[in-house]
Amino acid sequence: MSTILTRTEAWRAVDEADEPVHSAALLAADPQRPRRYSVALDDLRVDYSRQPLTDTVRQRLLDLAQARGLAEQIEALFSGAAVNRSEGRPALHTALRGSYPDSREVDGLDVPAAVEAELERMDALVARLHSGAWRGYSGQPLRHVVNIGIGGSECGVTMAHEALARGDEPLQLHTVSGVDGRELAAVWRRIDPTRTLFCVASKSFTTQETLTNARTAWAWLEAEAGRPVPEQFVGVSANPEAMTEFGISPAQQLRIWDWVGGRYSLPSAMGFPLAAALGMTPFRELLAGMREMDTHFRTAPWTANIPVLLGLIGVWQITLRGLQGHVALPYHPGLRRFPAYLQQLDMESLGKSATQAGERIPHATGTSFWGEVGSNAQHSFFQWLHQGTGRVIAEFLVPVDEEDVPEAHRGLALANALGQAQALMHGQAPSGQGAQAEQRRYEGNRPVTLIFFRRLDARTLGRLVAMHEHRVFVQAALWGINPFDQWGVELGKQLAKGLLPEIRGEAPPGTQGDAATAQALAWIEGEDG
Repeated sequence: MSTILTRTEAWRAVDEADEPVHSAALLAADPQRPRRYSVALDDLRVDYSRQPLTDTVRQRLLDLAQARGLAEQIEALFSGAAVNRSEGRPALHTALRGSYPDSREVDGLDVPAAVEAELERMDALVARLHSGAWRGYSGQPLRHVVNIGIGGSECGVTMAHEALARGDEPLQLHTVSGVDGRELAAVWRRIDPTRTLFCVASKSFTTQETLTNARTAWAWLEAEAGRPVPEQFVGVSANPEAMTEFGISPAQQLRIWDWVGGRYSLPSAMGFPLAAALGMTPFRELLAGMREMDTHFRTAPWTANIPVLLGLIGVWQITLRGLQGHVALPYHPGLRRFPAYLQQLDMESLGKSATQAGERIPHATGTSFWGEVGSNAQHSFFQWLHQGTGRVIAEFLVPVDEEDVPEAHRGLALANALGQAQALMHGQAPSGQGAQAEQRRYEGNRPVTLIFFRRLDARTLGRLVAMHEHRVFVQAALWGINPFDQWGVELGKQLAKGLLPEIRGEAPPGTQGDAATAQALAWIEGEDG
């Protein structure tokens, strides 16, 4: 029996019910549509009434989820089953925030106890930092934290810090991910070596970019102090032996586990630099928000289930209607890095072309994901959203509490978000005649989802992150793909490793790579005009 979504009876039922309808016409025919096409979790409200989705198609999509075994897959996720089938292990990121698996033991490990133990160790390290008891080699309290990581070991921390920091925290957070050394050199100019804690974050503790930066940082600090300074290094990894070999004391090692995927690791000890900068109270609030969305996803009926409905809409728009992307448009400057965070979550999880059963997929699955703060995006790519030939899901993230906004700015962000959403939905008929009139046509009917929240705080951010984690899981479940592996990222790394000796002159030219690579290297060396 084929595992391909589009070869199922349930999918054909969706296809047969779908029709080219304008979302503005649906709203005009049913003024109560925004109430019927909105779902909420406390003060987080998701309005998908601007999606050109009929009642019939929505019900067929819910039937499709049932036929694809979504309920069983959700329970498998939370119960600790090996849902990451290609790597033969569970994906228990939900356990990190207290949504414990029904099976409390995984490979003999008491998961809740292990998670809480690491949180308590983090708590102790953060308390030591904030009290001023943790001092650098000159006896000064540490006041800078440099996170050295890449991908899931950096993106979430950077995103959440930008969202939640007020600017008056006693500890400053810096991040280093690029491997060319320029980022590290720039950080050195902003920190005091006597007052800096380095956090080396790598699940495997073998990541080339991270270890290269970490070794350089170690050597720099040693040169500044005149001796090795292991007391100013913390490690976060699933590989304690490698952390010890690097020189990090076991007392300053934090643990994650193989069942924590990198892009899902923010609520684990990978979040230590965030907690170090902001404190453990906001970090635990972040976990609480995630836990609330976990419970909602697992228990809410599908007709009122935010991640389930968003996932179904994504599958319908991408696979059936051919949408070319998903754009996140936060109308809050603190969420500037949120689209980049979601980009990794979405594209690394859903960028697959084979089912878990090994069948090649003949239809679209994951798609391009990007975004920008809405007010900036209006002056860059909104023109394409309104009148371009491609179509994407446009997701607006809009805060409604403006108590910290100067009077002259009140209402501006909300007015712009609602106005742009209305324009994308309704469009505008051309006025006059001739070429210019046609150029001014707005077709409208662009798929829009509005996500409102009261204020951007740690709890809200946790809900938003978990919402998208579970939305991605729903899409993967319907497409039959594994959202927890990423085999495709490895090939380029392997080739880069092979090319490095040649680039450094340690191997003869042409040892690795193809003719195009050889020509590029020759040009760089000035040997080919």
